[in-house]
Amino acid sequence: MTPRETDPGLEGVVPFTFDCHRCGHCCSGGSGFVWLEEGELGDLARAAGMEEQAFVDRYVRRTPDPRTGELRLSLLEEGGRCALLVGANECSVYTSRPKHCSQFPYWPSVLNDPEAFEAARETCPGIAVEVPEEVKARAFAALEALYAEVDAFVERARPVCIQRGVCCRFEEAGHELFATALEADYAAAHTPLAEAPEGTGRCPYHSGGKCTARAARALGCRTYFCDKNTEGVLAEAHEHFLARVRGIERETGYPAAYGRFPALLAARGVGAEGGQ
Repeated sequence: MTPRETDPGLEGVVPFTFDCHRCGHCCSGGSGFVWLEEGELGDLARAAGMEEQAFVDRYVRRTPDPRTGELRLSLLEEGGRCALLVGANECSVYTSRPKHCSQFPYWPSVLNDPEAFEAARETCPGIAVEVPEEVKARAFAALEALYAEVDAFVERARPVCIQRGVCCRFEEAGHELFATALEADYAAAHTPLAEAPEGTGRCPYHSGGKCTARAARALGCRTYFCDKNTEGVLAEAHEHFLARVRGIERETGYPAAYGRFPALLAARGVGAEGGQ
């Protein structure tokens, strides 16, 4: 994690800080180019346990650079994903990855071009924009009012909750909790202190089987129940209310980002060494 005061993103056309969530979005977000510099092929081939020519045949393409027309080497994609990506978010050659990968999002285009920055921010939940206090206040108030609507809807749906806490132990429930940056900022502002997560990838607010930030919990927490009888209606409601959260972002000008809630909280210092 780059120290905040020395983060190169603060010098960008849109000042930002960055903390990698290892989500893999930058490696799987659609078509693009990962350019290879001189000398990188050998390191990549060794990391993959292959002869250099075999690596080139399997993972490299020669393609024109859209900016110059020059033929250059780029990593191969498969269905909008880097061919070297394993599973959802693991780079099989991470320690030897190209400079083009390791320097993201501090690319000249992202630092100097507002449109390129917005495209990078849509992809990467680790990019955090400095939000003006007046924007934050309006967005938080609107989100709080929306949460009240959500809670009233859920109460009318009458899902059964037996308070086992399984829904917060993601590996047992078989799901992951995603949220917007707005929701993570709201939670961090209202409940900045939390112990380190009880397990890898878990929410730091889940402690001793209970939620320590219930009033500030994310939309995904409010609409998820183990009750199969209400599962469908609450899933539909979640999409409706998530669109409303997105509407708050647009109406207030709040920076839009979406990622795993525990990772978003960690980027805000919640649960890191017992607090923020």
